[in-house]
Amino acid sequence: MKKEETELRYNILSNEWVIISPGRKARPNNFRKSGDCPFCEMKDQKEPKYYFYKGKENKEKKWTTIVIPNKFPVFEENTPKKDFLENNFYTKKISPGFHDLIVTKEHNKFISDLPISRIEEFFTCISKLLIEYRKSKIVKQVAIFHNRGEKAGASQPHPHYQALTLPIIEREYQNELNNLKKYYNKNKKCLHCEINKIEKQFNKRIIAENNDFIAFCPFAPKILFQVIISPKRHTPSFEQITEEEKKSLSKIFKKILLKYDYGFDNLDYNFFLHNSPLDKEYPYFHWYWSFSPRVNCFGGLELGFGLEISSITPEEQAKILRKM
Repeated sequence: MKKEETELRYNILSNEWVIISPGRKARPNNFRKSGDCPFCEMKDQKEPKYYFYKGKENKEKKWTTIVIPNKFPVFEENTPKKDFLENNFYTKKISPGFHDLIVTKEHNKFISDLPISRIEEFFTCISKLLIEYRKSKIVKQVAIFHNRGEKAGASQPHPHYQALTLPIIEREYQNELNNLKKYYNKNKKCLHCEINKIEKQFNKRIIAENNDFIAFCPFAPKILFQVIISPKRHTPSFEQITEEEKKSLSKIFKKILLKYDYGFDNLDYNFFLHNSPLDKEYPYFHWYWSFSPRVNCFGGLELGFGLEISSITPEEQAKILRKM
């Protein structure tokens, strides 16, 4: 049977791409049926890329964190690239790419349950993957994200974190790039650095802070209790993080996630790394992490018109999170 290929299809009305990936429907869902955990026993997985053991890469295949190619990938490295029109009208792409998983050893421990040294190990895996992807000519953007719980899109209860490369720069990301470049060209300043400065001065949306990072509810949040963790030092790419910053990030990362865990009784959530695209240099970009707890569901206004309504001000949201 011929394998169904992943397609990128372009929406000519909204100027955005969507991914059609029929192969993903074969993924098992261990939330809905019992079975052996595919990450506790690695025998059925593809050959691991990297083994990390107690903070260091391990050549003897001992691991506390492992990086493996996704068994049900959206994109695969050896897929031939094809661009074509359907009915001489609709644009479609078939593209090679990478889809990797970062898996932590413990079945029942999320990243918020791990010691700081293990969270640093997780960030080291991300840096290593980004360095690898940057060498490839087929990668423009990388989506690094985590789905915690079934409501957030997870199909396996064992904690794992995804790295998916894209051959395009997604529309919302491109809008942010355009705004960052426009602000930089006009003011000779990084927009995210200015946001960090304003948030510190206003001091009503800040949730946590240390020497290297600031965590705050954004001025115009898309969902309830959304949190941004932004580095104080201007760096476009996450791979540029120092060891000291990695430790600081691990501490504030854990602090925010524990608020979701205990303040909301183990809430489902997603988090994402916003990193500069890899196709060229973007000196005006400023990487950051975004957290989206699944507190509320979207209705017709949000889904039909892209306009979110928040019933609690971000200032009050930050106040609630600070108390947790």
